[in-house]
Parts: sequence; structure tokens; C-alpha cells
Amino acid sequence: MTSTFASASPTRHVPRPPGFHRLAASNASWVDLDGRPVTAADRARLTALRVPPGWTHVWASFDPVAPLQATGVDSRGRTQYRYSAEAVLRASRDKFAHLAVFATALPVLRRQVASDLDGDGLDAAAVTAAVVRLLNQGLFRIGSDRYRRDNHTFGLTTLRRSQVAVDGASATFDFVGKEHVRHAVTVVDPDVARVLRELLAQDRADDSDLFQIGSPPPGRRIDSVTVNAYIHAHADVASSAKTFRTWGASVAAAAVAAGARFAPAGTSNHLPDHLPVLAAAHLLGNTPAVARRSYIHPAAVDVGRRESVRSAVAAAAERLGTDDVGSVHADPALQDAVALELGRAVS
Repeated sequence: MTSTFASASPTRHVPRPPGFHRLAASNASWVDLDGRPVTAADRARLTALRVPPGWTHVWASFDPVAPLQATGVDSRGRTQYRYSAEAVLRASRDKFAHLAVFATALPVLRRQVASDLDGDGLDAAAVTAAVVRLLNQGLFRIGSDRYRRDNHTFGLTTLRRSQVAVDGASATFDFVGKEHVRHAVTVVDPDVARVLRELLAQDRADDSDLFQIGSPPPGRRIDSVTVNAYIHAHADVASSAKTFRTWGASVAAAAVAAGARFAPAGTSNHLPDHLPVLAAAHLLGNTPAVARRSYIHPAAVDVGRRESVRSAVAAAAERLGTDDVGSVHADPALQDAVALELGRAVS
């Protein structure tokens, strides 16, 4: 098994260590440093890397256990990487190791958010707190000005006023996100809805930034830097807005394994371990493969089968009047139960 990652931006081609090279799209075109065809054993290993035929400047390591197995340049000029199965597993463990720390800091962050939302004002603290609560409940991407400018795609802090509608305690966000995926996310929260109504009551154009306060023009915008600074200051952990997506997906998967309801499109029966992944992918707006690989803690489904998490799901459903995973995954008591069991699972 290998995995592929892309560099953040187009890169220049740089000298690489000695290794094999692919002369054409065919796996039969692999050669060594002297231009000789590779051995049958090496060709079998290189074929198993499944380097896309469209990659150019393809290089592969001589060492079958090297962490970096292959590189190439895709059709958009980006350098892509293939890693060994062991390197991917190690990276996955490291990636999820911080979740337990983040989860233990959440109660403090929740209290600060509740305090900043308690009132009628529309200051920077209240608006930033509303954004943080939305990250927890809606699993939004935080948003990038560059993506909005270059790709016309949106995240939470780059939304326009025209992309949200508020009805009572409910707010619905309708926008095109990363990879041009259409998102329609509804969050029910009276405190957040109050802030959104006040933001929308400001005298601004419909195509102006949603999370903006102060007298126009231009006012003060609550952007990703502001939000991440708030999280760092009040949670006192090395996490960011992105961590809410990883955490939320893991809790959602655990919740469905514990009995929370999720009805995927279609009528096909799903294996018990697959339905939690489908639920998390749905909330994230990603494919199940991406959700499993990049967002769901490896122990989340097993943790969801533990009695404490099953009880927490049942209690959350009773409090909220619904057992739908889209609602219960953000329940603080359920999140605390999942955090406790994940800590036990990895200790």
C-alpha cells in the first residue's frame, strides 16, 4: 500500500537521489541509472506503486522500504509523492495523536465561547465565538482568500452574506466549497442565529463578507487568522480550525457505531464498519475514502461500541429530541465520552 500527496504549489524540478526512472507511461519503461530495464522483481514492486500514467519526470527509490517510494509531476505541474505503507501508517498515528489533547481542551474552549456569545453585542469576540461554534457543529473548512479569489470556492470565514439564510434558531449555509463541491449545511443554535441576524442587519451589499463588523467601508473582518488565534488563546493547545473537522468526523463515526441515526442515499445495505464512515464523509462533504484516510481516528468505530459512548448517544438524543448524527455529534457530553474512550484506547 502506498499513498499520494501533492505539494502545496507548482514546484521546480530539483535533483533527486539515485533511483529508477520511468521513460513513458507504461510500467515496462522503467530503467535504472544506466538506462537498462529493471529486473522482473523491481518491475513488480514499481507496478504496485500504481504511479498514474499521466505523471511525468517519474522517479522511484532503489530501496523497497524507503519512506519515499516515488515522485512525479502531474498534469497541473505539481510534484506528487508516493510513500511506503509503513510511512503512511506512521504519519497517520502522528496525525491523530494530538486529537486526545485537543479533546481535553474543548471544555475550556466551550466555556469561553458561551461567555462571548452571552449578550446582545456584535463585537469581535462574539462573532469569533460564533464562528468557532459553527466549526464544531457544521464541520466547515475555515476558508482561504486565495481559493475564493482563484477558484471561486468558499469556506466559513470567506462566505458572502448572500450564502446564509436565518430562520429562527436555524441557519442554512449554501455555498460551493473546495473541489467545487456544493454544500448545504444547516445549524440550529439560537446564540449563533442571533449573531448572524445582527450581521445580516448591517447595511452592506449582499456580496460582501458575512463575518464583518464595524462601520463600512470596510469594517473589520473576522478571518481565519483571527479564528485560529482565538482557538490558540483559549484552548491553549497547538490546534487550529482544521482540527474541528478531524475531531467532528471521529465523533460522528463513533456516534453512528454507538447507534446514532444516519440514512445514506440509496437502499443498499452497508456493513457495520462502513456506515460510520459514510456518515462522517457526508458531514465533511468528502468521499468515504478521504474521510477514512484523513479524518476519522482509527479507533473511532471501536470506541463507539463501548457502553459509555452508547449511553452518551442515547442521552444526547433524548436532550435534543433527535438521534440524527448531524445533531448529536456536536453534543458536549457525547464528545467528552468519546474523548475519554479514545484516550483509553490509545494509552
